[in-house]
Amino acid sequence: DEFRQLEGGADEPDEHNPMLGYRGIRRSLDRPDVFAHELEAFSRLYEMGYDNVELMLPLVNDAGDVLRARELIEAAGIDPERRSWGVMIETPASALQVGEMAEAGIDFASFGTNDLTQYALAVDRNNERVADRYDELHPAVLELIGQTIETCREHGVDTSICGQAGSRPEMAEYLVEKGITSISANIDAVRDVQHEVKRVEERLLLDSVR
Repeated sequence: DEFRQLEGGADEPDEHNPMLGYRGIRRSLDRPDVFAHELEAFSRLYEMGYDNVELMLPLVNDAGDVLRARELIEAAGIDPERRSWGVMIETPASALQVGEMAEAGIDFASFGTNDLTQYALAVDRNNERVADRYDELHPAVLELIGQTIETCREHGVDTSICGQAGSRPEMAEYLVEKGITSISANIDAVRDVQHEVKRVEERLLLDSVR
């Protein structure tokens, strides 16, 4: 929908359910010519010395998506062995397939909890009539996140979180307990999250030496 509102967006498909439609990596793989321009921008940044730029693939489902994208990344002259690249974990499929994606060479996985919650619970987060059923701390969502972190740790893949959930102290506590690499939070929640992370890490450290 956002593309349709932009200049030149009149040709964008009018989809019945765009959140399940033509977006993320599926769009990039369907339009490799457009994806090549995006990768060219990354390549230029690397040439300019911006080594802290990471390449993240959105809305992936499995290793097939990752391997096809990797081929295009290499074709653009970007060495995936030298540059940090990874995926967004936004679908239950990606959470369950992250081990295979790790074997495909990703360096990190970042949770997109807004979409992951929506897809795991079959709840439209923009629908007020079912908004009360949208819960990022639902046991099913937490299990997907926890399993993903555990699998990534086994493969040496870093994990992080995007979206609003990282700003919730309850979520931060769960993530630290599971061993997430890093947490992002809204600016107004940073201090609370820092305090929670410190508290949980101190408790885990004490538990480990008892």
